[in-house]
Amino acid sequence: MAETYLTKEGLAKLHAEHKSLLEQKRRVTEEVSKAAAMGDLRENGEYHAARERLQHVSQRLAELDTKLQHVKIIDDLEIKAGEARVGTTVTLKDEQTKEHFTYQLVGPDEADPPNGKLSIASPLGKSLLGKQRGEMFTLSLPRAIVNYTVISIERS
Repeated sequence: MAETYLTKEGLAKLHAEHKSLLEQKRRVTEEVSKAAAMGDLRENGEYHAARERLQHVSQRLAELDTKLQHVKIIDDLEIKAGEARVGTTVTLKDEQTKEHFTYQLVGPDEADPPNGKLSIASPLGKSLLGKQRGEMFTLSLPRAIVNYTVISIERS
C-alpha cells in the first residue's frame, strides 16, 4: 500500500470520520439484528437495506484502517529547500494569462483545489514535483497545453 500523505489537520479529520463510522457500524449492526428478528429474511426489506448499509460502512472503515496504517504527516517531513514536494506551497504563473496561482501540495485524500490544496497525484501536482523556483514547465492536458513558471516555493 502506498503512503498516505496528510497534514495534521487532515489526520484529525480522518480520525473523526473513523470514530463516526465505528458508531454508525454499531447502530447499523443493531438494526440488522432487529430486522433479522422480524422473521422471513427473503422478503424483509428492512433487513436487506440495513445489511447493505452495514457493508458500505464496513468497507469505508477498512479503507480508513489501511490509510491510517500508512500515514506520513506532511508537517513532519524533511524537504529539500527550494524544491516542490508534498508539504510545500507553490506559487505558479500561467504564462498565457499571466495569472498567479498558489497551492499547497498535499496527498490525494486532502485535495481541494478551490481552497488551495492540490493533490500530488493530479496532472499539475505530478508535473510540479521536483521543480524549483524560476523553472518553466509545460502541462499537456486533453484540451489544452499550458505553460507555467514556478514563482516561489515555501514550506507549508
